[in-house]
Amino acid sequence: MNRTGLAVLLVALLAGCTPAPEGTRFWQQVQREYASQDYIDTLNYIADVLRTENEFNERAAVLKTTILGGMARAAFEISEACAEGIDKVADWDSKPYKACIDQYRSQTRANTLALIDALAEFEQVAAESETLTLDFPLSEARETPSPIVGRTRAGAMPAEKMFEPAVVRIMSRQVALQASDVVGASDLAAAKTMFESPPVTVSKSMFLVGVAKTLLTTAALFEQDRIDDSEKRAAVLKRARDCLTPALEGDDAEAKSRARTVSREIAAALRR
Repeated sequence: MNRTGLAVLLVALLAGCTPAPEGTRFWQQVQREYASQDYIDTLNYIADVLRTENEFNERAAVLKTTILGGMARAAFEISEACAEGIDKVADWDSKPYKACIDQYRSQTRANTLALIDALAEFEQVAAESETLTLDFPLSEARETPSPIVGRTRAGAMPAEKMFEPAVVRIMSRQVALQASDVVGASDLAAAKTMFESPPVTVSKSMFLVGVAKTLLTTAALFEQDRIDDSEKRAAVLKRARDCLTPALEGDDAEAKSRARTVSREIAAALRR
């Protein structure tokens, strides 16, 4: 082989050994962790993606917002089940319920506030976008709530070794429901059809309506009969209301219709 041939071969070999850009490598790791339903590590790698400007910033911000919304909803669902179940057990059996209420109300609060922070980041990253790409599959999820939630509500909370694995499934279901809401699906079955071949494209206004619905739900945590923080409750509800502005002022008819419904619910909550 002559020198020219050797040079061409060397360039080809070096090109083949060139590592993928950092953003690409982190995004690939995000997808692996998400597929394994490890949402904490997924969020950690999303933070790595968002640390530098790259082609995956917007997709990462979309996924981060979706995961945090699902995590907030899951923690609230569990805390509500425990709060309902504690009224159905004797005082001497109430300790696990009290611990559950404290733990998952704390998680609901943390995840809701993290979601609000993620929204600010999302709005900055996606400021110029009218449509968004959801570049992830729908989490595995059953269409009905976990039987563990039902048992807990009924005052028959299972042992910790059964309860903790169920939490992962509850979280996966709520992440799927959050994804369903942000794409405007009528139900989880419809969302599964939409996500059969991701990525899924949706208007930014519809996406934000789905986020507003979650903030409306978790704002109930701050009511008097839960952790009693009226100032924080009002702030969460107002942030939810702000999310509706693009839909109410935009041209997406379906998003506008859904936003009007959520807007009325937020207005009623703020009056209480």
